[in-house]
Amino acid sequence: MSRLLAPALLALMILPSLVTPALAQAPAPKVTITGLFDQVTAGGRNFYDGNFSRDGDREWYARTRFRPDIQFAVGRTKAVLGLEIDIMYGQAGASDGGFPGNNSGSGGGNAAVGGGPGGTKANTNGAFDLNTDVGGMIEIKWMYTEFDLTGKDSLLPFIPVQTVARAGAQPFASLSNYKIAAYSNGDFAGVSAVTTFDPSVKTNLAYIIVEDQLAGSNRGIPNQRFTRGEDWAVIFSPEVTPFKGLDIKPLYSYFHADGVTSSSARRNLQNIRTVGQTTNGPGAYCNTSALTPSVTGFTPATTNAAGALVSTPGACANAGDPTYHDDRHTVGLDARWRSGPFGFDPTVYYQWGTHTSQAQKTNGTIGRVDADMSAWFFDAVGSFQLGPLLLEARGIYTTGNEARDNLAKSIRYYQPLDADGSYYTGWAQILSTGVDYFNGGFLPFSRWIGYDRYGRASLGLRATYSFTPAFSVYGIVSPTWTATKVDTDTGVVAASATANNGNGSLTRTTVVGSNQSWVKGDSNYIGTEANLGLTWRFAPNTAFDLVGAWLFAGDALNTAELLNGVTVRREANDGYQLAARVRLAF
Repeated sequence: MSRLLAPALLALMILPSLVTPALAQAPAPKVTITGLFDQVTAGGRNFYDGNFSRDGDREWYARTRFRPDIQFAVGRTKAVLGLEIDIMYGQAGASDGGFPGNNSGSGGGNAAVGGGPGGTKANTNGAFDLNTDVGGMIEIKWMYTEFDLTGKDSLLPFIPVQTVARAGAQPFASLSNYKIAAYSNGDFAGVSAVTTFDPSVKTNLAYIIVEDQLAGSNRGIPNQRFTRGEDWAVIFSPEVTPFKGLDIKPLYSYFHADGVTSSSARRNLQNIRTVGQTTNGPGAYCNTSALTPSVTGFTPATTNAAGALVSTPGACANAGDPTYHDDRHTVGLDARWRSGPFGFDPTVYYQWGTHTSQAQKTNGTIGRVDADMSAWFFDAVGSFQLGPLLLEARGIYTTGNEARDNLAKSIRYYQPLDADGSYYTGWAQILSTGVDYFNGGFLPFSRWIGYDRYGRASLGLRATYSFTPAFSVYGIVSPTWTATKVDTDTGVVAASATANNGNGSLTRTTVVGSNQSWVKGDSNYIGTEANLGLTWRFAPNTAFDLVGAWLFAGDALNTAELLNGVTVRREANDGYQLAARVRLAF
């Protein structure tokens, strides 16, 4: 017995001595901070509200953005906290924003584009007025943990391949696409995993929670629930490098939505045959067939003299009925190829699915109608480097619907999961975001890629000449059309950059009292934007950007109004912008 006990005691004494050095060798915690400071000033005219036929909108303003990312790391495991502060110079309304409202772009409680009564600049948290005392300004952008899911020293070490996972609020980065905002961009809450099989093959997998419902909120009469349903998406995107210089990234993504959902993921467009007359409003998902006129506040849907639906679904919650679904599939590929001075970046996606809403049926009755989705998206960039001169050309085409199409039955326009106002960035200042990324960024293009239901066709030409590695100048010319003709016998509404309730993406609207809206298309030509700019990296990690932009407005931006019972047509006017920025990156 003693001969057995002695080795056991010896093993117990040796084990702590082995464990202690192992623990002592654990990597020390490390905290690093990266990010940027932007000081931006910009002025312009006639593009802020999206209505180019009325040119009274003009401004000159300045602002500051501070965007730090704080990384807490122990070995390969890390947690990231991304913060953001956006404040304009000078008080722009009744208050300087911030706590307790703390609503981006609504310092005085008004979230209108360009401010408004009591409001600050859209996308800012508040304003530096005299004495510059503001509070409650910090936005949380990212808050995620990154860790090894499979492979050596991982959560699942018995799986031999290396997988790095993230959980929490995180950036899309290149999970779905190389090209900025072709399908997904910005940030999301959920989980993701990148698995590397070898240096030339890896896969990206993400589960995105768009909207969630809590226990209890999914009970009761569907029309009266306040839940916005269970909206989510999945992205699966392999990456293959068959040889040096060529990267190929196929994509499959599935998006599901219940009732009203974020306008970032689903366009809200005028459709006179949908209950409530918008495709992503509460009326479109109010199950009127389940209600009777005896229900307080409910009036059955009817049609007006022009044949447009009129509905006051007072018994429906603002979220609509979550039993009305969107099921959307997107498949295709993104690629990039480099060979000497040549470069080519093509992207092609096809989208299909169904969209269910309350609308007018073929027989004239009101009920559930399924829309068939079928849309194409093409985007290709070609480049040639000739010493200090870089020449680039970009072509874009997305399919669209005709003016008189019933969107409750047919959807032919492409819808990204979330472009985050960044599509076509760097190729325009007014029709996309650029040096001043709070102005410009024509929302139909930068957030939803196409114009209203009409799709898009663009040609961009960009030339950049680098006098030195630190100093370069560039010029851009970008004519733009729509895939189908725009009905200019309609009005326009400024799309709110902060509206995530589904109602913020309207572009073209019915001229009430006129029977000309949604009859036929009139023009494809949106206009041509020309830019001239420079970048000067005058100090380490510090750059100065200056750019001027002019949009030669086309006939597709014309509008109509009803004045004293008469339809008045207004021609679009040109718009311009001048912007400067000093950026410190650290």
